[in-house]
Amino acid sequence: MKMNTIAKWSAVVLSTATLAALAGTAAADETAACPAKEKQFTGKVDYVNNQEHTVTVNGLVRHRTFQLGNNCSITRWDHAAGTINDLRPGQKVIVGYRDIHGVLAADRVAQDAMRYRGIVKSIDPARRQLAMHTWDHDKTFVLGEDCKVMLHDQPNAALDSVKPGDHVTLVYETPSGSDIVRSIEQTSDSFTGSVVAIDLTHRTVSAQGMFGVKQFGLANNCSIVMNGKLDAPLMDLRPGQRLTISYDEVNGVNVASRIAPAEASRETAAAQANR
Repeated sequence: MKMNTIAKWSAVVLSTATLAALAGTAAADETAACPAKEKQFTGKVDYVNNQEHTVTVNGLVRHRTFQLGNNCSITRWDHAAGTINDLRPGQKVIVGYRDIHGVLAADRVAQDAMRYRGIVKSIDPARRQLAMHTWDHDKTFVLGEDCKVMLHDQPNAALDSVKPGDHVTLVYETPSGSDIVRSIEQTSDSFTGSVVAIDLTHRTVSAQGMFGVKQFGLANNCSIVMNGKLDAPLMDLRPGQRLTISYDEVNGVNVASRIAPAEASRETAAAQANR
């Protein structure tokens, strides 16, 4: 009887040990199958090491270096798929990563475009300079060598297509503290015609084009490039003048953002803006 009792207890002990071992194995497998949860870090790229496949990012209070795995997805500011070669110091990025025992493994890196919206005060493609104006101050940018210009009807326009008085959106980076423009976007449509009516009270202009008359309501910050100014008064316009009007159609209403004489060349407009 004693031997049977000992055998039974031995079987119980062995079964318990086996179950514990199996539970430990299952827990280990579960841990391996469920890695650390993804975290997020936002900041500006400080350094990119192509050989080590790492990127160092400066945040508000700290900097971190991330390992970019083979399957790490990189998304450019224009939402196109990118590579590590698209990452540069000064870019703002959002990094999705996992902390694996102190190793920061990045799952994804997305460029978060820094944008500046305003009115072109002057542009000098030869010197790679662009001066912008907003309601409270002016700011000067450097045009990057690969700066892309996107107009309403020209996704790959030349730099000299950008004119003083244009309302544009810049995408820029800040390597070494400089503001480098990577993209200029001007989405307004364009209309050329002769003025047939001006309403100073309601701030509207009607012009006759090739296919009829269009009426435009002037936005509060509409640039009127006239008489050497970017902000000439509406009363400077005269019936019969041939104008080029940049505008956006909103629910059937044509909202003008820029008005300039159609015969004025880009060089003339730039000279006027610099006076």
